[in-house]
This record gives sequence, structure tokens and C-alpha cells, in this order.
Amino acid sequence: MLQFLGPKTKTSLRDVGRRFGFDVRLNGINSRDDLRFVHFLHMHEVDLVIDVGANKGQFGTMLFASGFQGSIISFEPLPDAHSELMRTAKAFDERWMVGPAVALSDTTGEATFHVTEAATSSSLHEPRESFVEHTPRVAVAKRIVVKTERLDAFASMIGRAGKRAFLKLDVQGAEAAVLAGAPTVLPQLRGVLSELSLVELYAGQATALEVHQLIAGGGFELWDVWQGYRNPRTQRLTQIDALYFRASAGLEI
Repeated sequence: MLQFLGPKTKTSLRDVGRRFGFDVRLNGINSRDDLRFVHFLHMHEVDLVIDVGANKGQFGTMLFASGFQGSIISFEPLPDAHSELMRTAKAFDERWMVGPAVALSDTTGEATFHVTEAATSSSLHEPRESFVEHTPRVAVAKRIVVKTERLDAFASMIGRAGKRAFLKLDVQGAEAAVLAGAPTVLPQLRGVLSELSLVELYAGQATALEVHQLIAGGGFELWDVWQGYRNPRTQRLTQIDALYFRASAGLEI
């Protein structure tokens, strides 16, 4: 119940906690990214989240646990993760749909997918040696061939599932390709959540500025930024999550 305490008391509690290695924070939208995110989705009347790079369903599970009342469509190319995703989504019935096991990109066909030791870091792009050196869990364990598809191929599916859609991208360097494959879907979106790399972690990936310009050029404004990944050796921030929404009349700046 820290929200009912005075500023000096809050500071004292935080100081005591930090001495023992704990960080005492308020439990609300000011301190929790997940609650703030769902608050924004509600504010913009989002009724569908397109979850690209869903892995086993961690993001979708978090959304529903944080109070999201709409529906989700998830996409994941890794066969094992896709199977687990299907099992996770099944418990939510029609509120959580899972697309085919494809890597969303700017082309329809096949591509090499780099499966890393930590599967959540897998990508159409190969991790750079410098990334692997300080984060061994992103080393490539194997390479598989996956089907690729454009998000626009699922436009009718998306249209049936919701009228006010939101796009979440967690594709490890392939953000620009997913956006390039969605010229029909993008104008229908209320917002976008995208991982942005501040340094090149994956070979040939688009820079944070390039991805930002693609999203901003589509009429979206930056609303929030969350801390992502840091180099464990230097503590340099190398990835962030950027949250965008389309400019909406009647909403306060």
C-alpha cells in the first residue's frame, strides 16, 4: 500500500530495501510496464493484439493476466514452440487464436531460421559474433528451413477477429521485413509495440532509427519506451521496446 505513504516514508523504505538488494516499488501503472500497456490498450479501444514472435505464449499469457479483455492472434515459426503455443492458447478458447507455423516477413516462400540456445533469441538473422561473445545463450544451436509469409496474407483473418487491432513485434532483427510485408494491415492498426536494437546484434538487421522511421511514417506516435536488453559486460543498453499509437482525436497528449 505504498501509494498511501508520504514521500519521505517511501524514500526511507526504498533505501532500506536497496541495502539488502531489493528494489521496493509501487504496484501500479506508474511502475509496471504490463499494467501500463494494458491501460493504453484500453484507452485506445484495442480489441485485438497480433502477437508476432509469440514463442510459447509468454506475451499473450501476460496480457490476459494483466487484464486485457480483447482477443489475440499469435504467430510463431519454431515447430516445438508453436506446439506449446497451441496448447497454451487452447485454454482461452476463441479469445486466443494461433496462426500457422510461419516466419512473418516481406516474402512468401522459405528461409533459413537460426535457432539459438535460448530459443527466444532465434531469428531469420544470424546473431553477430560480438553478441554471442558476451551472451553465449544466443549462439546458434541449429539451422532449420521455415516457411515465410507476409502479414497481409492474414488480413481477412485479422479483420474477422477484431476491428481495432494492435501489432506486437518480437522478431529479433526482422522488424523491418514484417512491416514491409504488411501494407494492407498497417493502416488498420491502432498501435505497434516493437523491439528496437540500438546496436547491430543480428547480421543485416535494420537499425532502431530505420524501424522507428517506418513506424512513425505510418502515422504512429511514440508513447512509451521500456528497457530491454543490456550487454552484461558493459551494462550498455542495446535493446528497447518502443510503444506507438496512432494519433487519436480526443485523447490527451
